[in-house]
Amino acid sequence: MSVTEDIADFVDASAPGLGTADLIFVFGSTLPDAITPALRAFRVGLAPLIVLTGGPNRRNPAHVESDAHAQLLQSHGITPDQLLVERRSQTSKENVLFARPLIEERLGPVRTVIAVTKWWQRRQIHQLAAGFSSVERIYAATWNPPARADGRPYNRSTWVSSTDRPRIESEHDYLKKLLTSGELPPLTRTSEGWTLA
Repeated sequence: MSVTEDIADFVDASAPGLGTADLIFVFGSTLPDAITPALRAFRVGLAPLIVLTGGPNRRNPAHVESDAHAQLLQSHGITPDQLLVERRSQTSKENVLFARPLIEERLGPVRTVIAVTKWWQRRQIHQLAAGFSSVERIYAATWNPPARADGRPYNRSTWVSSTDRPRIESEHDYLKKLLTSGELPPLTRTSEGWTLA
């Protein structure tokens, strides 16, 4: 495996299998693409609730990420009672931290989650495991964001030539640091999602 393949594999949130879960957890994003995997999983009955996270965007405070995603999902027929919206978080860690009490108030402890995340945001899978001690399995529903500069998606095959390459390399280094320090728990990629190592 080359160095670039190793970096891509390490940050890749993808895991085989997508099963039924207590909820679908959408990490905050300014991009509308994040709702696509959530909508797909919800429509085939994999979970009864979609949790949307993300507060005011740092670059555009008038844009509340979770509210924008809620409006898009509702335009596709998802009703407000099928959504749980967290509106304050600014980081992946806060997405989990601020959504947790809302989730537990509505559902109690959760055991299985479908995480909607960019393909290279494996760190968010670990954040979910760290934030929910009751979670036993996390399924990954990943998506490819467009590159900021040229609009091409930076998936596993294109990120090397993308202007966003340093971003993914930085993510690799940061995740490795968090795992080595014990700040995030180790997880195992299995044929049916992510489980505690």
